[in-house]
Amino acid sequence: MSKGRSHSVFAGLAAGAVLLSAMPAVPVVAAGDEVNALMHDTFEGGASSWEGRGSASAENSSSNSYEGSGALYVSGRGASWNGAQKTLDTSEFKPGSTYSFSVKAGFFDGRSKSNKMMLSLQYKDGNDETVYGHIADGETVRGRYVQLANSSYTIPADASDLILYVETEKGTDSFYVDDLIIAPEGTVIEGPAETHFASGDLNFSGRIDVFDSILARRGLINGFTDSASQLAADVNEDGEYKIDDLVQISTFVMGRKNEFDVYIPPKPEFVYDANLQYKPAPDNDQISYFRQPAEHGNVIKEHYNGINGEKNMYVYVPYGYDESKKYNVFYLMHGGGESEETCFNDNAINIDIMLDNMIANGDIEPMIVVTPTFNKCSSADAVWDEMRRSIIPYVESKYSTYAEGDVSLGSLQASRYHRAYGGFSMGAGSTWANFNNNLDIIAYFMPLSGHCWAGANAVLEAARKSGFTNREYFVLAATGTKDLAYDNMVPMINELKKHTDVFQYTSDFSQGNFYFLEAQGNVHWWPQVRHYIYDALPYFFHEGT
Repeated sequence: MSKGRSHSVFAGLAAGAVLLSAMPAVPVVAAGDEVNALMHDTFEGGASSWEGRGSASAENSSSNSYEGSGALYVSGRGASWNGAQKTLDTSEFKPGSTYSFSVKAGFFDGRSKSNKMMLSLQYKDGNDETVYGHIADGETVRGRYVQLANSSYTIPADASDLILYVETEKGTDSFYVDDLIIAPEGTVIEGPAETHFASGDLNFSGRIDVFDSILARRGLINGFTDSASQLAADVNEDGEYKIDDLVQISTFVMGRKNEFDVYIPPKPEFVYDANLQYKPAPDNDQISYFRQPAEHGNVIKEHYNGINGEKNMYVYVPYGYDESKKYNVFYLMHGGGESEETCFNDNAINIDIMLDNMIANGDIEPMIVVTPTFNKCSSADAVWDEMRRSIIPYVESKYSTYAEGDVSLGSLQASRYHRAYGGFSMGAGSTWANFNNNLDIIAYFMPLSGHCWAGANAVLEAARKSGFTNREYFVLAATGTKDLAYDNMVPMINELKKHTDVFQYTSDFSQGNFYFLEAQGNVHWWPQVRHYIYDALPYFFHEGT
């Protein structure tokens, strides 16, 4: 088995007897059926008026219940705040009064190993402002429930429009809700305690010791009855529990090891075509990249206040977006007379649906795609400054990218190989402007049907002044032979090709860094231009680090 990075297990504490923080014992005053409940949703016969929150759906399920045979299944979540919600009647749950809240929640599949579940209350305050009040939270491991309970939560006196909801701290994994109880103040309801995940701690005792080693041996022979324990036993994180995991656990317990070796699968080498040819995305009765697949990503409208005032942009996150993972980012700019609405909200374009199908069919890895706007800038090419100071910092401090939430200049420079910018028409002009000004934080560029208004020499000068070699930035441009931009692009492309110190002309980016894709007969029109993205985007994000 090939091994990659190692991670420290409970770093700084003695191997074999590592303590985790323990939850204080809570006295049991009442169990489910013994509670004098003001509301008790068991989900035995339906969803009990719960519904999905955000893009999520919530429905009754006979799987993975905490008690009885029913639970509420929450799926289709596009963001961590998407979950399950229920409206509370203020005639029953009076503002200014205090109650005991308890619900069980857990997740049983998906990518995350652990997550924090949260119970909250949304309401309108006396100023008609929406407020999100925290009731309780608890951490759990995949395969186990946790209780979210607060025996003394006061609904604010000026609250109205009460909505109780369950969400997660991060990620979009589906989860289950069961046994919701609202009872008189002070009622303490029994339920499962928090479970803190740590590789090798199979019994979640807070230490890795001989008992974990015994469980690991039994699991290898007889299998695990607890899926959470099996998850903790997979210490090399290759997705399976095997003999290597048992050996590592045993070695750790004996004090001969203080960290586990984690398996990193080799990344398959991308096969470039050195002479890429235009090919439209499939769109026929058998297969269409413009029909929404079952695994549909989520398009989120974002509002921000940047250097050019308050603006909107849209962020596409792929199906199964997981905040514990890192994603490449493609910033895609519209053309003249258009806006941030164009690419994802125009039914004649539907680039988000094309991205869904490209990801589902393995053409590209799951990635984040952002559609900002150059409107309100002094010109389209001036948006490079807003990209640098407002747009990229906003997106990459909020979403899970290779910047890892750090949007300092050094971090953005270090993660530049995981960032691309492209655009159509005037958006292509802004692409060349980003090349000229933001080469230190962006490595991939896709100008579509548009040339550099400052001329070829400006591009060459920017590349030379950057200090980068021609193996450290990549440009894949495209247009149609009947496109109004064609006659401006061709002379510039031919001039750039002459300067081999700056550009090595090939679409094999393992050997060069510059290519021009021509589509015979295509005109200056998004329904044709979108196919250039289909052809070009698979060639991005394979070089660099």
